[in-house]
Amino acid sequence: MTGTGNLRRRRDRSKASNKVPRVVLIFSADEWLIEIVKHGLGPVWMVELCLDPIHAHAQLTKPGIRIVVVDDGAIEETTRGWLLDQAKRLAPQALVAYIASNHNPDVERQARSHRIQYYIAKPIDPERIVTVLRAFADAAGLPI
Repeated sequence: MTGTGNLRRRRDRSKASNKVPRVVLIFSADEWLIEIVKHGLGPVWMVELCLDPIHAHAQLTKPGIRIVVVDDGAIEETTRGWLLDQAKRLAPQALVAYIASNHNPDVERQARSHRIQYYIAKPIDPERIVTVLRAFADAAGLPI
């Protein structure tokens, strides 16, 4: 009888995790990157786009933000640090991936100083990005 109870509890936990909002917030206008994220995480994850950092507060305070992808090509240099700070302050549960337009040690150092979890420079490898996003999903307790 205990075996059946354990199975029932596992099913209940699985149902509960399916009800948890799974949102990826992307600050990017790069359609290719957006498609990689959408297809890499699958239909259980909702992808929200934010093209203007001015709207970051409203976006980052929505329920379910678990992953934030910041493409610095879409964000002015003077706003990047502020945006990364907002992501950490308003969505502390979210894991942050930073995608640099071009690798620059100073840009990487600045991004990492804002406690991002992943940094990569373009051109990006789609398989690598998907692997990282899936690892983020697992770390958030919301696997694909």
